[in-house]
Amino acid sequence: MATILAATSLDLTRAQKKEFLDEIGKSVGEVFRFYSIYYMPVNPEYCSECAVDQITYFVFVPPYMELDRRRALIKKLNDTTVRVVGYKGELKVIVIFKYHDDEACGVDGVLRADAKAAEQNAK
Repeated sequence: MATILAATSLDLTRAQKKEFLDEIGKSVGEVFRFYSIYYMPVNPEYCSECAVDQITYFVFVPPYMELDRRRALIKKLNDTTVRVVGYKGELKVIVIFKYHDDEACGVDGVLRADAKAAEQNAK
């Protein structure tokens, strides 16, 4: 599973945001079976000049995610963003991976390490 936070100063209409999220969801779905995407708009007046029209994807995944999957996701996020909102220049689509292991992540009130141990004991 991946959790993706897209922080952006892109000025998109409501229709553009919907299309953007639909298309990003399709692209991420080609790399991950389960994922969450959060879109966080940032007012351009609260950004440095170089951050205007920029989007930064923070991707939270386990550290054992394969390098090829990381490469694929970076390419898909970039290509989909440019296709939907247009090319805004260099350094405008950034992807940052934040890693967490099973002892630093919980789902539905259960530490992932405990959930995996329970799965193994049930077999």
